[in-house]
Amino acid sequence: MRRFFSLWNPLLLHGLFLWLSSILLHLIFWAYNARFFQVKFNDTIAFIPFDLSCITLMMLPIIALYFLPIPRQLNTLKQVLLKCIYTINLVVLLLSNIWDTAFFEYSQKRTGLDMYLYLLKSPEKNMIWLIIIDYWYFALLFLIWLLIGFYFYPFKEIFDSKKADLRQWFYVVIGLIIVFAIGRWSFGTKPLGVLDANAYTEPNEVPLILNSTFVLIKTIQSEEIRRQELISLKKSELYFNPVHQGSRIEGSQKGKNVVVILLESFGDKMIFKKENGIKITPFLDSLLLESLYYCNGMANGKQSIEALPAIFASLPNLTNTPYILSAFCNNKIVGLPAHLKKIGYSSAFFHGAYNGSMRFDSFSKRLGFENYYGKNEYPFPSHDDHHWGIPDAYFNPWCAKKISTLNPPFICALFTSSSHHPYAIPDQFKTTEMGKLSQINASFLFADNSLRAFFKQAKKTSWYQNTLFVICADHTPEQLDIKANDIKDKYRIPIAFFTPDESIKPSKNRKIIQQMDIMPAILNFLNYKKPYYSFGNALNKSPGEALNYLNGNYFLIQSEQTLSFNEEKVQFLLSRKSDINIVSFKNKSLYLNKSRLQLRLKSMIERYRSDLIRNKTSIK
Repeated sequence: MRRFFSLWNPLLLHGLFLWLSSILLHLIFWAYNARFFQVKFNDTIAFIPFDLSCITLMMLPIIALYFLPIPRQLNTLKQVLLKCIYTINLVVLLLSNIWDTAFFEYSQKRTGLDMYLYLLKSPEKNMIWLIIIDYWYFALLFLIWLLIGFYFYPFKEIFDSKKADLRQWFYVVIGLIIVFAIGRWSFGTKPLGVLDANAYTEPNEVPLILNSTFVLIKTIQSEEIRRQELISLKKSELYFNPVHQGSRIEGSQKGKNVVVILLESFGDKMIFKKENGIKITPFLDSLLLESLYYCNGMANGKQSIEALPAIFASLPNLTNTPYILSAFCNNKIVGLPAHLKKIGYSSAFFHGAYNGSMRFDSFSKRLGFENYYGKNEYPFPSHDDHHWGIPDAYFNPWCAKKISTLNPPFICALFTSSSHHPYAIPDQFKTTEMGKLSQINASFLFADNSLRAFFKQAKKTSWYQNTLFVICADHTPEQLDIKANDIKDKYRIPIAFFTPDESIKPSKNRKIIQQMDIMPAILNFLNYKKPYYSFGNALNKSPGEALNYLNGNYFLIQSEQTLSFNEEKVQFLLSRKSDINIVSFKNKSLYLNKSRLQLRLKSMIERYRSDLIRNKTSIK
């Protein structure tokens, strides 16, 4: 019996080291990101199932190889393979959790495999070195921890037997049963998954108890759309239908040019603000005052890669994998430029980053943009900042000039990039005011000056006066001082509609609108009469809500209340003045109490899943 247990010692030591490492990584994650959470006692133990499941799954190849009966002459190869797998286990555990510790303030979730694969293929590979430099303390922690793991390497002796092949196979079976029991954390048909974290804690605290390596393992396969029917499709049409019929709104102007400007990370926190008496976004502030400005605009995602489907195809992201990276990215969709092409519009997409960044070049084609202009098309390669590509101060005015070569009417999109980590500003564009600001706020002032340069150049053109400008952000910046007790703070961005000829009258509107409302708003303003597919609504029909998904939770955000749903339970995170909401639907006013709001949210989810699976995210 002593011999039996001694044979398992190396495996137990490896598992124990991984578990202790995982616990310490949790503590570091909690400490570094404490401003986002309100940790409860239950959260301090709820991570155990996810950690143990993760560790046993990581040890599966170690267990199989350790007890595998092989000829003695192959023991050296066996030892090398054990060291390789041991090293991989340590590297993956440390790297995935340390990465999320540093970047949680940007993503607000644990990172899945899809995002790592995107980063590896991303054209901005030099950014990895900048990240290592900026977060040098995490890089140092990773190296020290790895060296400690090598020092305590437990497989210094190989399990060896001259005649016990049958016994070795028995140990392999025992090991696999242990992995099955703990790794699945279930003997049923459904193993422990990422979404199950919602059963252990509140929605905002889900990232606390998840393990980044667990999320990585669980997203190795393409994410499957859950087939559990929340509501029948026929019944769902009583509460939600993404098929819209184009209609004219008062003041609409057929044939007007459209320029959509997406400002990188310009959340509501950055506008109309000062630091040391200096305005952070003075030009944008003044522009919003001349626009139809929605001060309760909402992004439909937390990452740039989630913004394009929402804004230009009115399609939400209700899965862990961003739509652009998902298995459904080649589904049939008809984006805003494709709709406008039917009525004679030309189109172009501008983004000064490296071509291939976030797959914007290929996805813009999918949306119907005829031309793409990125770093490769920019005529002055010496302006490359070697971070993201061409800084906004160079790219924006060049974009305004390039737009003049298009045949009107046209629709163009300009996606800025400079207000993004590492917040680099070319020396010739640095000002005295920037020197008095924090690094991140200085980059926003630089981006704001670059936006001013775009409009300065645009005003010189013949198309400026006959253009609708739509200004919005792709997502919020990192949450610098928010305890995340209000989900709206994670998504609040400026959304504004500006026309130089004031065909849209300047005003400030407090109604909640979302990025998905932008496409139908533009179509209605241009008097587009054809039917279209959209999860959003035109401004005059918007019920004042935003749909979001984060960490396994679906949110229906409204001014009075926010509804949260995680497949198992529905709860109202916030309810202020009223239990009644009015939704305009099929030209009728539909009064929704809490019960009906639940059905509306479930109808949205069910329609999204069904249409993705059936490739019905467009209409003929």
